[in-house]
Amino acid sequence: MVKHMDTDYQYAIADETGLDALLSGQGVSGSSTRWTSWSKPSRPKPGSVGVVWLSGGSGDIIRPLVLIVNDADIQRLCGRYAQLHSDLSPLTAWCHLLTPRFLDTLDSMARTPDLGGLEAAWTGLTVAEAVLLAERPLASLRISACLATHSFAIARANALWSHLAVEDITRRFDGANRLLKSDSLNQRGNGRASKIRASLQPIWETLIAISKGQSVYRSSEIEPIVLALQGLINARSAKDPQEVDQLIRPIIAYVPEAEELSQLREIAPEGRLRLFDKLVDSLDKPGTAREKVRFNALALLAGYLATIAAGGSPSLTLAESLASHWPEITAWAYLVGGLGEKVLWTSSFDGLGRLVCRELLRPLRFDEPPTCDFALDEASVLADAKLTDPLVHLKVKQARLLTVELLPGVNISVPIGESNSQLKQEINRTNRLPEAQARDPLGALADAMWPHIRGRIDDYFAGMQRNEDASRDDESPQRNRGKRKLGPQTQLPLKNSKKH
Repeated sequence: MVKHMDTDYQYAIADETGLDALLSGQGVSGSSTRWTSWSKPSRPKPGSVGVVWLSGGSGDIIRPLVLIVNDADIQRLCGRYAQLHSDLSPLTAWCHLLTPRFLDTLDSMARTPDLGGLEAAWTGLTVAEAVLLAERPLASLRISACLATHSFAIARANALWSHLAVEDITRRFDGANRLLKSDSLNQRGNGRASKIRASLQPIWETLIAISKGQSVYRSSEIEPIVLALQGLINARSAKDPQEVDQLIRPIIAYVPEAEELSQLREIAPEGRLRLFDKLVDSLDKPGTAREKVRFNALALLAGYLATIAAGGSPSLTLAESLASHWPEITAWAYLVGGLGEKVLWTSSFDGLGRLVCRELLRPLRFDEPPTCDFALDEASVLADAKLTDPLVHLKVKQARLLTVELLPGVNISVPIGESNSQLKQEINRTNRLPEAQARDPLGALADAMWPHIRGRIDDYFAGMQRNEDASRDDESPQRNRGKRKLGPQTQLPLKNSKKH
């Protein structure tokens, strides 16, 4: 039986000496105050750090849970411990780091994500982006591909910290990928990734506006789309069989073609496909604000129709076939099916749905260790492109994939750049060389290259042998001319030969 006890969190503002003692598990020399949800602690002054820990008995070792640091002091804090107390670095691998803007909105040591009932929609959008970026079938995707998407980062950040802007999340998302990927990976598919991001931007803003219940939109271009989705959610909540009427009402002024959808239940699958093609053919590059509304509405309707084109069953392949040209349709198709959905643990999207949703809604607990390899704030300080191993101070122990905390509780997967991983493999091979080879770098190089050279040499001699055999075969008729044949030439096509 587990005995529940009231937690007693303590808070103290420490200078460098006091911080060294606290991070090493020792007691605090100065005074500390109790951390409660109704009495927020004071901000640390420049040059000092706020520390939160769980108080136990007098003989217990202090284990810091949260460090509260001013933005201007992060570089000195992380750099100092990497150089002088490397046994405690990286700090964010075992201790949460908060800046004052997150402290102001923190009312407890646990934070429950809230997506305003759009968890399934955000999940679908996350999976859609992973499909679009990977250009692979849904069945071959892994959860790491979904956790590496921009949509996941924005959804998770908004679920935990509603005061953050999309631009701030985007800037940090790009910063993490630039920091940990090689130049070749940054350039590969960059144009396609930019196109997908541009197509998803209005969709992100639409979902954020719905989840926050905003009546004033950042852009008037998304207002009709927000109203259309809200109508669809309300219709599904009321189990209205004519949900499509609620969907098209706010946007029909921009998309007259939507009038045909009012008779959708009577339209056969073949007619639905023709209507889908008609909507896609109407898509054009938007110019004016009204044209942008029309474009977004057309993509939304095409995505909605793709979910019910085959007589009511999802036909996502219909949207995926146009993904290279119109990624918006795939995004809307994956999203629309989750609007109003409350059951989040089914095996939707080939089992990825429940896994993505689990990570989106995972509570953030500051009284538990972080689940990342390190935070972006610390990585930006400790990564050094001038070193042979740029991530050496971050003590990377993963082979290909890192978990990076963009913001408190917002962890994304970031593949390590090819150049970095290959460099580490080469360093490891060098470190394993015998001492004699280490003293003879040319010999070590020859040993390393031999497996690649040997195959080519074998192919070269095999080719010479084949040439010699062919030469002997060409000479044999000359030597055997006039001799009697011993048997029929069964390998020749004789079926067309004639008798004389």
